[in-house]
Amino acid sequence: MTAAPMNEPLPSKIFDFDLDRLDLDAFAANGFVAVDRVTTDEELEWLRGVYTQLLARPASGFLDGVFDLSRPYGTLDAPMLGQLLMPERYIQAFTRTNMYRNSLAIAAHLLGMKASELEAWSHLIFKAPFSDAQTPWHQDEAYWDVHLRYRTVASWMPLDDVDVDNGCLWYVPGSQHNAVLSHRHAGGDPSVHVLEINETVDVSGAVPVPLPAGGMVFHHPRCLHHSGGNSLNTMRRAWGLAFQSTPVKRDKPVDHPWWYEGRQAHADGLAERKKST
Repeated sequence: MTAAPMNEPLPSKIFDFDLDRLDLDAFAANGFVAVDRVTTDEELEWLRGVYTQLLARPASGFLDGVFDLSRPYGTLDAPMLGQLLMPERYIQAFTRTNMYRNSLAIAAHLLGMKASELEAWSHLIFKAPFSDAQTPWHQDEAYWDVHLRYRTVASWMPLDDVDVDNGCLWYVPGSQHNAVLSHRHAGGDPSVHVLEINETVDVSGAVPVPLPAGGMVFHHPRCLHHSGGNSLNTMRRAWGLAFQSTPVKRDKPVDHPWWYEGRQAHADGLAERKKST
């Protein structure tokens, strides 16, 4: 099917998620909860077309465009574990999608806040066909700016059915009760964006969360999670959203040296790019 223009009117069918179906006790106990549907088949097809157009944008190798999480900044080869931050910059209709409306309502319910009190941003994250690039075990809070604090919940929606064969998410139930663990950039290379835990942690109790296309899983920012490679001959496409209270400046930055190392590596890479153009 031909990709739909990113600002073409959305399909008109509305899907309202019933918040009474949410298992708040499971979220509190495990740190994650999955729902089987947040959007319509018609909107899913529209989102797939949007996704195709967004990934056709020129790769930058840096956070300002499509880049490979698993390779050093500046890499322009086809991503094996690719990401595009804040695709909503290009999509006027983003906040009118069922995906956005329902995930915002669910996030507010999980946080015990009003939807109007939450800010949101999203990202595309994809795995190439036959990619063995894994997303390492990590906590989302390890990525946060060390100068800020806020309340948040993250969500992740596949655009195609996902299971252990093509990289569904795995979680360690109850791990959200831990502090933020020590992390490092994968392989100890600060120019590689993706983080991995840097201490011994028991993940033997981890569980996979397969999802149908249009389903969504929500998780606490300290809940340990990862995803495996994609052994199928089709791309594994997912759309992540994060909902948070307005960030507040900390009196004292948290001691996360990997954040400073990654920030410096990214700045150095951008400087090199500027010199070469």
